[in-house]
Amino acid sequence: MYQVKVSVKESRIDGKGVFAEQDIELGQIVWVFDKQHDKVMTQFEFKQLSRGERRLLERIGYLSPWSGLWIYPPNGDPAQYTNHSDANNLSAKFDESVSGEPYFIANRHIRLGEEITNNYHQFDRMTQSTKPNWAES
Repeated sequence: MYQVKVSVKESRIDGKGVFAEQDIELGQIVWVFDKQHDKVMTQFEFKQLSRGERRLLERIGYLSPWSGLWIYPPNGDPAQYTNHSDANNLSAKFDESVSGEPYFIANRHIRLGEEITNNYHQFDRMTQSTKPNWAES
């Protein structure tokens, strides 16, 4: 769940994207898993979905390298539109005292109106083969 004010607008990266509606400082928590808000699904449940449903979930969610669960935003949540960029301005972190899943902090100052992006390879098990060491990142 986004912890900062955001909006969804047309993106130069892909379709729609998430944009900062406030300045975000370096190191500020921007998104954190909220078990009361965000959705989870087991890999078994994922395999029971239709091909189209699986493709949608792969686009809006991620397979957590920490828990092995699919993590995805509920309908209408701006997080569905967070785009990938190799020049991402968010970094994945893990600290159980903050969240049972990875959370995301600003890896630099993000200006009002700037698109908020992740590097999916940092936290999506579908694109990596080992659990990342977030303590070192």
